[in-house]
Amino acid sequence: MEIITWFGRIDLESGKLLRDDESKEEIIFPGPEERGAYPLPQPDLRRMSLEAGVFSEDSQYNQNLREYAISLAKGKLEESAGAQQDLLMAVQALDGMSQAINLLDERLYEWSRLHRQEIVHGRSLAEGLREDRNMGRLAEAIMDLRESRQAMEDVVSDAVQSLAPNLSALAGPILAARLVFRAGGLSRLARMPSSRLQVMGAEKSLFKHLKGHAPSPKHGIIYRHPAVVGSPRRLRGRAARSLAAKLAIAARLDANGAGLSQDLQESLAARLIQIRQNGARRAKLRG
Repeated sequence: MEIITWFGRIDLESGKLLRDDESKEEIIFPGPEERGAYPLPQPDLRRMSLEAGVFSEDSQYNQNLREYAISLAKGKLEESAGAQQDLLMAVQALDGMSQAINLLDERLYEWSRLHRQEIVHGRSLAEGLREDRNMGRLAEAIMDLRESRQAMEDVVSDAVQSLAPNLSALAGPILAARLVFRAGGLSRLARMPSSRLQVMGAEKSLFKHLKGHAPSPKHGIIYRHPAVVGSPRRLRGRAARSLAAKLAIAARLDANGAGLSQDLQESLAARLIQIRQNGARRAKLRG
């Protein structure tokens, strides 16, 4: 009987190291997927390696074991640093930059009120104070952060369009990235029912509703989509429900590696037209 250890194959009866090619002197360590469970009781691998002549002394065994353990750890880290993880980190960076800009904008506004009577906010305020002797440095920092945020948005857009083309085409790249981020990954988003996707981002309102303290939320972060925000208030719930259903389908297509589908956008557009027509008909009957 033989076992596969981290340093090679060992014959348990003879205690010898088995090689596929006797001419090879280099030991190729097997990966974890090549090793099965060791028999019970587990053998003394250190003793076996020394007796088989794999290593000459304990210190050599320890050094090679350390290098092998580090290589396994690096492999796990490389596996986790995939496209989805890059996207999640990029969205977090984008949100952090937005928070920093908002905080500095507020600080610059309060500072400017000490010297100016006119009320100016946002980009116009920073641009107007770039040459100021006192506030110019802060204004420049805000402008630089705005440019960096735009560049980060481009990074996020490119990443999510490559990872989830259907979701990006239907929701827009930034909203698609936020949906993937809030779900914790594309595969998790693909497993969500459309009803949960519809209220994603409105968890506080949902919990209040479940306790009987508020009405049921009609939408979460998908409110930013033109299909919802561009609909009349009385129709936004229906529009959000239809959008969420299509987004759920898009996420499942992307998670399974399907190509870009034009049917989703066309069917969503047709459904929104139907919702508006039905809403107009009901309003006319009430009038």
